[in-house]
Amino acid sequence: MTDPKFFPKSKKLTLEQISKLTKISLPKSTNKNRIFSDISTLDTASKDNVSFLDNKNYINQFKKSKAGACFFRKDFEKIAPKNMIVLISENPYHSFAIVANAFYPMKDITAGVHPKAHVETSVKYDDTVQIAPGAVVSSDVAIGSNCLIGANTVILSGVKIGDNTVIGPNCTIAYSIIGSNVKIHNGVRIGQDGFGFAQNDNVNLKMPQLGRVLINDSVEIGSNCCIDRGTGPDTIIGEGTKLDNLVQIGHNVIIGKNCIFVAQSGVSGSTQLGNNTIIGGQVGIAGHLKIGNNVRIAAKSGVMKNIEDGMTVGGVPSVPINDWHRQTIVLKKLINKRKNEK
Repeated sequence: MTDPKFFPKSKKLTLEQISKLTKISLPKSTNKNRIFSDISTLDTASKDNVSFLDNKNYINQFKKSKAGACFFRKDFEKIAPKNMIVLISENPYHSFAIVANAFYPMKDITAGVHPKAHVETSVKYDDTVQIAPGAVVSSDVAIGSNCLIGANTVILSGVKIGDNTVIGPNCTIAYSIIGSNVKIHNGVRIGQDGFGFAQNDNVNLKMPQLGRVLINDSVEIGSNCCIDRGTGPDTIIGEGTKLDNLVQIGHNVIIGKNCIFVAQSGVSGSTQLGNNTIIGGQVGIAGHLKIGNNVRIAAKSGVMKNIEDGMTVGGVPSVPINDWHRQTIVLKKLINKRKNEK
């Protein structure tokens, strides 16, 4: 439920506006001026709401839905309710996300520095920036336009932040250069020491961590993620990559563009990941590996070897996904055989 205490009342959009935003053609004889007031799920939608179907598990809800308009693939057109406006999309969830953002645009930043924030005189920022109470911004920091620094967040010396970047409360950011249109959620730690020690005669000698963290444009970092700075080379997060909550990125890791990391996954130091890679929840990736482009790694997998482009892997240690399924079937048969022998 969208609670107005937390989210502003949605905008109203005409069907023509929805069509232009999503680049989807409307059925003939449709009233392009019809107004929609909100988005909703299939089971709760009314005639003034826009919804979507992107999963066959919700077909029954789709058939009964009272949504005035709905995004779905052409395969489901014949079973759509009679009064529903058909919005055929090859990617219904993506189309719905575009409209959802239009109904509920991001809140405007309330520019200004709170009296209880501490900002050093050498900090560079303009009058479009908001710095919340309790925030500490250290010397020689540069903050781009339309940025938000959340309450009790600490930005250490020399950090650079691009335009339109939002940093939530209780974050700590050091030794970093952050791009534009980045979103950093609550409690994130960026730029702390990497976990690097030289061992000799049972002594663990700390290796100086002399690199940075480079976060490119349009990255999103979930709550309580930790991204260590490099040892000498930099830790790099590629453009458009999204990290879920509680993700750990080790020193010198290089992540390509448009990757997705699901919660509680971790990457050990000096591993490189290509573009468009998807990492499932609780995946562990060993250090000094090369993971290719368009790779998929199933949840709870342990990756200990390089992975070539386009592969889908799973298991501990990870193997091609079909091999992992065969291993599971064989193991189940062995267990059942032993049970029957007793």
